[in-house]
Amino acid sequence: MLQSPSSQKQQITLSLPKPLIERLRNAVYWTGDRPLVGLVADAIEDIVTQMEEVNGGAFPQRVSHLKRGQRQGTRAPVHSTPTHSPDSTCSNR
Repeated sequence: MLQSPSSQKQQITLSLPKPLIERLRNAVYWTGDRPLVGLVADAIEDIVTQMEEVNGGAFPQRVSHLKRGQRQGTRAPVHSTPTHSPDSTCSNR
């Protein structure tokens, strides 16, 4: 039986600061309304949605794998659909 795309899951491993992990565990323990993984998945979903809204839409598919470790430098914002104003025409004059 095939799973729907929203129910397909993939495991990732990441490192977080110990104080943040303890706060997260305490929040899950004291609220008890959902498992830790559900809280983390919802938080990640929220932040990615916010990033896409700031971007003006979903980001395009990556053209290569992510490199391990911290990113060096920054990339310019990427919009899912290019926007051009009438005043931004290019000229070779």
